[in-house]
Amino acid sequence: MFFLQGCRSRIEPADADREARELLGLVPGFDWKVDPGSRLADPSNAAFPLPPRDDPDSRRITVMIQEKDAYDDGNESRLLASEKWRDQLPLLENGKVGLEIETAMRLGLLHSPEFQAQKEQLYLSALDVTYERFRLEPKPFLGFSGGASSKEGTPSNTLESTTRAGFGGMAGQGADWVASLASRLSIELGGGSVDVGGSLAGLTITQPLLRGASKRFYRERLTLAERRLLSDARSMEQFRQGFYLGLATGRNPAVGLGQSEIAASSARTSSVSGFLGLLQEAQKIRNQEANVAKLKDSLSQLEAAFEAGRIGNRLQVDQARQALYGGQSALLASKAAFDGRLDQFKISMGLPPDLEVEVNEEYVEQFRLTDVDLVEMQDALNLKLRLARDPDKTPSSPSLLALALETRAMRPRVERSLAGFKSDHGALRTALPVRLKWYWRLRERPDLREIGMGADAFRDEDLKRVVAELNATSERMEEQFSVYWESLDDIVASAQADPLDRIRGRVSTSLNELTGLFLELSLAKASARLESIVMKEVRVETEYALRMASEKRLDWMNARAALVDAWRQADLARDDLRTDLDLVLSGELGSSALGSGNFRPAEGGASVGLELDTPLSKVLERNRYQASLIFYQQARRQYLAFEDEVLSSLRNFSRVAKLNQLNFELSRAAVRGAIAQVDLARLRLSEPPQVGRNGQFGATTARDLVNALNDLLDASNSFLQVWVGYEAMRMRLDYELGSMKLTENGTWVDPGPILAKTPSRWKNKN
Repeated sequence: MFFLQGCRSRIEPADADREARELLGLVPGFDWKVDPGSRLADPSNAAFPLPPRDDPDSRRITVMIQEKDAYDDGNESRLLASEKWRDQLPLLENGKVGLEIETAMRLGLLHSPEFQAQKEQLYLSALDVTYERFRLEPKPFLGFSGGASSKEGTPSNTLESTTRAGFGGMAGQGADWVASLASRLSIELGGGSVDVGGSLAGLTITQPLLRGASKRFYRERLTLAERRLLSDARSMEQFRQGFYLGLATGRNPAVGLGQSEIAASSARTSSVSGFLGLLQEAQKIRNQEANVAKLKDSLSQLEAAFEAGRIGNRLQVDQARQALYGGQSALLASKAAFDGRLDQFKISMGLPPDLEVEVNEEYVEQFRLTDVDLVEMQDALNLKLRLARDPDKTPSSPSLLALALETRAMRPRVERSLAGFKSDHGALRTALPVRLKWYWRLRERPDLREIGMGADAFRDEDLKRVVAELNATSERMEEQFSVYWESLDDIVASAQADPLDRIRGRVSTSLNELTGLFLELSLAKASARLESIVMKEVRVETEYALRMASEKRLDWMNARAALVDAWRQADLARDDLRTDLDLVLSGELGSSALGSGNFRPAEGGASVGLELDTPLSKVLERNRYQASLIFYQQARRQYLAFEDEVLSSLRNFSRVAKLNQLNFELSRAAVRGAIAQVDLARLRLSEPPQVGRNGQFGATTARDLVNALNDLLDASNSFLQVWVGYEAMRMRLDYELGSMKLTENGTWVDPGPILAKTPSRWKNKN
C-alpha cells in the first residue's frame, strides 16, 4: 500500500526572496543579501554552504556514531571569510584607510555583523507574512493511494487505487470550506477485468456562529504578522539611525528588531566614545604634544637663566625637567590608550583590529589651538639652542653660523604661521556677532540670575576688548618678528669677524629670544581660535518636545501598536470562552460505476447540521483569558512608563543643553585665564634685570610656569570635552525627538540649531 499527497508542484527557495522583496522593497537600506565586497561574504558562494573544518575530537564522535553516513569534514583550504573585501577599501596614498564619520558609516553598513543580523531579522519577519498569506489562500490538494491484494486459492491479483483532488480554504466570517472530487479504480490481474468504482464530488462548509465567527479572529495571525512586519520595518530604520549614533558617539540607543513588547526609552548617558570620542582623544594628544613642546621651551629658557645667574637654585630647573618627563610619559600613555580605542572602533565597524587606518581630525580642527607646524619649529629650535650652548657640539664659528642660517631659513614657515594667526583673527571677527548673541542669551537666563551670574558675568565689553587686544598683538608680533629677522641677519653678517665666544653668546641669545616669540605666537593663535569657536543653538521646551516626539518617534508608534496587540490578545482569549456553535453544510454528487464522471442526482445528497460544544470544561481557556488581562495591564503600565521615560529624557536634554552652554563659556574663560597665566610667566622669564636690584627670578618662577602650562592643558581638554559632549547631545536629541534624518549612505543630516520649542504663532493664539 502506498500514498501520495501534495499541494504544490515544487518548492523554490528563490520564491521566498522574491516575495520578501515585494514586501520590503521600499525599506531604506534594506537588502539582506551580503554584498560581495563585504567581509561577511561567504567565499564558497554556494546555494548551500560547504561544511567548515570540524574540531578533531568532535569529528571522531560524529564518525563513531554515524559511521559512513557522517558528513564530509571541511579542510584547511576552505576559508570562512573572503579577502576580496580588502580590494575595495578607501585607501590613502600611504596605504592606510582614511577614516572619517562618513567613511566609518559606509564601512559599518557594509561589514558590521550586527547590522547584517538586523537586516536578516527583517527578512525573516517578511517570511512570516508570506506564510500567513499563503495559509489563508485557497489551496489545492491531490492525494493518491493504491495497493495490490490477492485471495488465497485464486490465481488472480487485484490492483486498487483511489484518487482524491480538490480545493480548501476559508472565507467570509470564518467559514471553512472544502471542495473535493474522488474516484476509485480496480484492476483484476489474470482475469483482465477493470472495475471503475465511480466518482464522488463533495462540498463541505463549516460556518462558526459564535466562537471565531469573524474575520477579526480567523485572520488574526495574518494581522499580527503584518503589524509586526510594519513594526520591524520601523525598528530597522530606527536601528539604522541608532547605528550611526553608535559609530559617532559610542552608544546605539535603538533596541533593534524582534521586540514584540513595549521597549524602554533609551537610557541617558553623558559619556562620548565612538568616532567623536576618537577625535576628542586625538585632539587631547595634540594638546599634550603642544604642552610637551612648551615645557621644552620653558626648560630651555630656565636653563639659560640658570647659566646667566638669574636662577640661584637649580631645583627650579630640575622641577621643570621633571614636569617635562611627566608630560612625555602621559603623552605616551595617551597614545597607547588611543590605539586601543581605535582597535575597538574598527571592531564595531566589523573590521579586523590590525587594519591600518588614519583618522581624519578635520572635524575638531578648530580646537587645535596650537599650530602643529609651529610646534615642530619649536622642537627644532630647542635642539638648535642646546647645540649652540654645548661647545662640544658646536666647537667652531662655522658650526654656530650654520645654526643661525638654519634658523633664518625658517622665516617662510614663521610667516605662514603669522598669516594663519591673522586668518584666525579674521574668523573671530566673523564669529563676533554670534558670540555677542550667546552672551545676551546667557545674561537673560533666569536660572543664572538666581545664582548671581547676571549682566556682570557675560559682558559684551569684555569680548570686544579681547578682540581688540588680539588685533594689537597681531600688529606687535609682526613688528617684533621683523626686528628679530634684522638682528639675525646682523649676527650672520658679523659672524666671520666676531670671536667664538661672542658668536656663541649672540646665537644662543637670539635663539632663546625666538623661543619666546614662538611661545607668544602660539598663545596668540590659541586665543584667536579659542574665541572664534561657537556652538549651534539647542533649546528644548519639554511640553512641545514631548508632543513632537509622540508624533515622529518610530518606537513610540511601535509602542502604541504593541499596546493594542496586547489588548487584541485579550480579546481573542475572551472569544475562546464562547460556545462552539458551527453550522455545517455538506453536499455530495456521485456517479455510477459504469459511468464514471457522469454524475446523477439520484446518487447525490445534501445535509445541514449544527455542532455544539458547551464551555463547561474550558478551564484552560478561562486561565488564558485571565492571564491575557494581566498581560494587557502590564503592557499598559509599560506604555505609561515609556512615556515617562521619554519625558524624563527630554527634560534631561533641556537641562544638559543649558548646562553645556554655560560650561562652554566658563571653560573658554578658564582657557583664556590659563593662556594669560602662561603669558605672564613667560614675561617674567624675559624681563631684563633692573638696575640696582637683585636680578634673580623668584623662588617659584619655574613652578609657576609649569603649573600655568599644565593648567592650560587641562583647561583646553575640558573645553574640548564640553563641545564634543554638546555635539553628541545634539545628535542624540535629534534621535529622541524622532526628527533624525539620514542620507542614502546612512550619514546624519545635521539640522543645525535644534529648537524644540512652541512656535511663536501658537503662543500668540493662546
